[in-house]
Amino acid sequence: MRQLTIKVPKGHKDQILDAVSEFEGKNTIDLSSEKEDVFLIYLPNNKVNDFLKKLDDFEEPEISLIPRGVITLYPPASEAPEQVADVKPKSSMEIYLGGIQSVGSMFGLIGYSVAAGIIVWIGLYTTTVYLLVAAMLVAPFAGPAMNAALATASGKMRLLISSLKRYGLAMLSGIVTSFILTLIFPLETLTPLMIEVSHVSKVALLLPVISGFAGAINICQSERDSLVSGAAVGILVAASLAPPVGLVGAGLYLMDWEIVFSSIFRIILQLLGIHLAATLVFYFYGKVTPKGIRFLQGSKKLMILTSIIAFLGIGAMMFWQFSQPPFLRKASMNTELTEALDKHLKELDYIRIINKNVYFTNTTINGEPTVNFQATVLPKDTVISDEALQSAIIQHLKENLNYQDENIHEVYEIGVVRE
Repeated sequence: MRQLTIKVPKGHKDQILDAVSEFEGKNTIDLSSEKEDVFLIYLPNNKVNDFLKKLDDFEEPEISLIPRGVITLYPPASEAPEQVADVKPKSSMEIYLGGIQSVGSMFGLIGYSVAAGIIVWIGLYTTTVYLLVAAMLVAPFAGPAMNAALATASGKMRLLISSLKRYGLAMLSGIVTSFILTLIFPLETLTPLMIEVSHVSKVALLLPVISGFAGAINICQSERDSLVSGAAVGILVAASLAPPVGLVGAGLYLMDWEIVFSSIFRIILQLLGIHLAATLVFYFYGKVTPKGIRFLQGSKKLMILTSIIAFLGIGAMMFWQFSQPPFLRKASMNTELTEALDKHLKELDYIRIINKNVYFTNTTINGEPTVNFQATVLPKDTVISDEALQSAIIQHLKENLNYQDENIHEVYEIGVVRE
């Protein structure tokens, strides 16, 4: 429930009370004076916007809305548990205004972006994974992401342009920060964590879609109905953006264009996925539509056009991802190749597999990315020499490890251990 204070010119008491009853208001308090009718009203969350539309029939209503959950108890007392458990989503007006109110200052946006860029760079430079998580806590990417989706759902061009500008500024601040730090502490080569973060999976689209969905749901639900904190959802949104933003700066310094392009690909894909998923949630669940908010007159054409652009953009990037193997699918290919390696090693009945691993290196041979196949085996036949065993295993793998992508250069590292 939401608490509202309504003040209208004298003479509308009965109409106000009828409207309160129509929209399921409870525990209404009449504070009217000789000149004005004043009411303290408690309404279900999702009824607030429609009730305020009804108030527009009266002359210049003055409204105070407290955006906090209120528990209303009314007879019969035996139904109190059911009354408290009746938690509804926020009204579309509160969702929209809350998003705008959370924009914050430009100084804070740049400051947090720089701070996140520093933390990400230190984490990548020192190969410290938990610092990447810390950067996700600080990165201010969730706000502009949700506001851009709100702008699309409501069809408001000015809010969309403003949100995209804040997006760009936050990203640019992080990239510049990473680049400057790499100038101060020069890198000769990428760290193992940088290489790992730069690899893109074929299921990379799922993370931004889930992030956008979760972020929008968190904003639409009332605070007593939300099972996940806003900070946790913000981390989820930043998880898909903060590491590649920091990696672009280091890649630019090293002029490693594969790292730069793969990171930019991830950033754009994340933005489009978050935007489209959040827009659909705001539109269909939060009822944030061009005509669905009391005071808002948005453009439905803008909403449709922007959504189509986001959808087509995702489709184009997915086509690029799967038509350029293995450039943008290295993370998932590591897993697939490891499974293939394990399968073909098990075909050899004269060894026991102790360990196996497959990973892409940061070097190219003959213009092709290099994949390192590693395996440690224990021979069952102690007579055969290590060199002969290694040659037999490598030959078997070369003959049978026919992966679907021929644009990779395979190298083998077979270790033999003895009991």
